[in-house]
Amino acid sequence: MEKRILITGASGFTGRHTVKHFLEKGYAVNAVTRKTKLDDIGEKLTIHTLDLTERAAVHALLENIRPDYILHLAGENSVPASWETPLKSWQANVESTLHIVEAIRTMEIPARLVVAGSVLQDDAASLVSPKHPYSLTKTLQTTVGLAWHNLFGADVMIAKPSNIIGPGKSNGVCTLFAEQIRQLKETGEVQFQVGDVTVTRDFIDVRDLAVAYEVLFLHGKAGETYEITSGRWVSLGEVLSVLRQVSNYNFSIHAKTEASIEAKLSMTAEKIRALGWEPTHTLAASLADVWEYTAKS
Repeated sequence: MEKRILITGASGFTGRHTVKHFLEKGYAVNAVTRKTKLDDIGEKLTIHTLDLTERAAVHALLENIRPDYILHLAGENSVPASWETPLKSWQANVESTLHIVEAIRTMEIPARLVVAGSVLQDDAASLVSPKHPYSLTKTLQTTVGLAWHNLFGADVMIAKPSNIIGPGKSNGVCTLFAEQIRQLKETGEVQFQVGDVTVTRDFIDVRDLAVAYEVLFLHGKAGETYEITSGRWVSLGEVLSVLRQVSNYNFSIHAKTEASIEAKLSMTAEKIRALGWEPTHTLAASLADVWEYTAKS
């Protein structure tokens, strides 16, 4: 019997890729989205239009499906929006997670739940002085998931990916860079304006991330947080150099600011690699796919 998986935030950048991955792997995929249709992904996909901040609707959905796995990707992921409407961010990130874990608990649904954290979230010890409302809500979201595991035995894991790249609609820096380079080509300009090219990031391809989520469902340990990274930190200058090659456009890079002292985040994929996961997409291959996607968008 095929395993049932429920994916929230299914119409987002990561959501679409994970939906495709689990469909290809033979899972019965139930996709939750608020508005956007997903008719283009596949006929076998079951779509549920739902607001996850509505407790009764969440409980009814989970009671009806009783999934084996739940991948919780939905939420508010904009730092600027969190400053403007912090309550909305709270409801989207924290309340939605509470509704899911409570449904699992009260209806005794034996589902494995993976909650997607964020590279921008804070350490739980600094909750009273967060960087911004978004980081606060993501920290509390993952804290709620782990607390329900410790208090009630819920089968919950936290996945914390680094900066996600790949083909598809995204607000990530790599996609934004590719779109700006296409504009340069169209206008014939050759100078690319950027802030600090020495800033470094770890980038994980969204398709490798989808595989990582499946590995967690199959082999992960409840109550654990798994960081998902490529293990290679690259500067924004290197990203632009690779995009120069894949775009076949010889633009120059003009840094607007001097190099700054950057505190590099401490992340390691050691725990998930121990489960047998390895990233397979190189930065060059990911950026080439990003470049090709921007031609279609």
